[in-house]
This record gives sequence, C-alpha cells and structure tokens, in this order.
Amino acid sequence: MKVILTQYQEKLGDVGDLVDVKAGYANNYLIPQNIALIATKGNINQMKLVKKAALKVEAKNIEEADNIGKSLGDISLIFIVKTGEEGKLYGSITNKDLAEKIMKDKSIEVDRKKIDLREHIKELGEYDVDIKLYKEIKAVIKVIVEPDEESKVLIEAHRKEKEAAGEEEKKKLDADIEVEAEKDKEGSESVKAEKKADMTDAEEIKKDKKKSEEDSVKKEK
Repeated sequence: MKVILTQYQEKLGDVGDLVDVKAGYANNYLIPQNIALIATKGNINQMKLVKKAALKVEAKNIEEADNIGKSLGDISLIFIVKTGEEGKLYGSITNKDLAEKIMKDKSIEVDRKKIDLREHIKELGEYDVDIKLYKEIKAVIKVIVEPDEESKVLIEAHRKEKEAAGEEEKKKLDADIEVEAEKDKEGSESVKAEKKADMTDAEEIKKDKKKSEEDSVKKEK
C-alpha cells in the first residue's frame, strides 16, 4: 500500500516521501498517528508543497544540530558523588542529570530525551554517551563519575580490608593443602608398609612350603 509521510519516520523516510508499506501497518499505525496519508493524487500534490517548505526547515535543523554536535564533541562531564564502600552510588545519574550538567557547564540546551542513556549510571567510572541531535546526526560525550573525598577514604579502607582477608584466606588454604599433603604422605607410607608386610608374609609362606616339600622328599627316601 502506498502512503505519503507527513513527518520523518526513522528507517522509513522523510516528510513528503512516497513509500510502499503493508496495509495493516498503514491502517493501524501510520495513518491513525498522522504519520502518513493515503497516496491519492490530491494528497500527493498537497505534500509536494509541504515537502518544499519542509526542506527549508530541514536545512536549518541540520545546521543547528551540526553546530551543537561540534560544541558537544569534545566535552567531558565530571560528577563528584558520594558512594558506598564498594563504589556504588547512592542513587543514580540519569539523562535529566546529564542535560542539566551540560546546561550548567557549557550553557548548551539539550533535550534529555535525546540523550541515549540505556541504563542509569550507578557506579564509578567513565562512560561514552550518545546524544541524538537530529535524525542521523549525533554527538558522543564522555561522562566521568568520581567519588568525593569521604567516599575515597571509605573505598580505600574497604579495599585494604578485602586484601587482608584475602591474604588470611590464602594462608588458611596453604595450611590446609600442607595438612592434606602430610596426610597423603602418611597414607602412602602406610600403604608401602602394608605391601612390605604382605611381601614378607608371602616369602615366609613360600619358604614354609618349600621346606615342607623337602621334608616329604626325605621321608620317601
């Protein structure tokens, strides 16, 4: 089914484009949402005029998006936060927080809905975040999340505690291994002694049998 787009639709087309889509998609979504019109002759002629005006707006939007993209391209947003001993944030950093930080640090207004933050930031570290400025135009900003001084002390103390616990656990494990090795050694010695005793018994049995045979021979003579 042929329809004319009345607004930009990602992966489908731009304003005034004539596209061929499934009838169900057109009737159930595109047309009811005012994203498209049925491709009648009258609608096609009307949308030609709309598209001509839209191209001028498009050029302006692209220029603005490019300028914002250049301004955002090299910035790093630094957040100094309070955390727990394992570096987990109390709360999280959202796309709203990023938009406010951009305005505060760079005086650039960015719609928070255009900040493509898939998950809220909840841990320390560095993050690359996409900002979809206009259609295919985007910028990538770096977000750096660092602990405040109080949190640094807390994290360091926890790290040392974990290291000490790890060393203690290692010593215990080494001691257990040594005990097991000693047990294995004792067990091995015990097995050797048993085998030696069995061999001695076998030799004695063999000697007794031989002596018995020799005594029998003497008696027959």
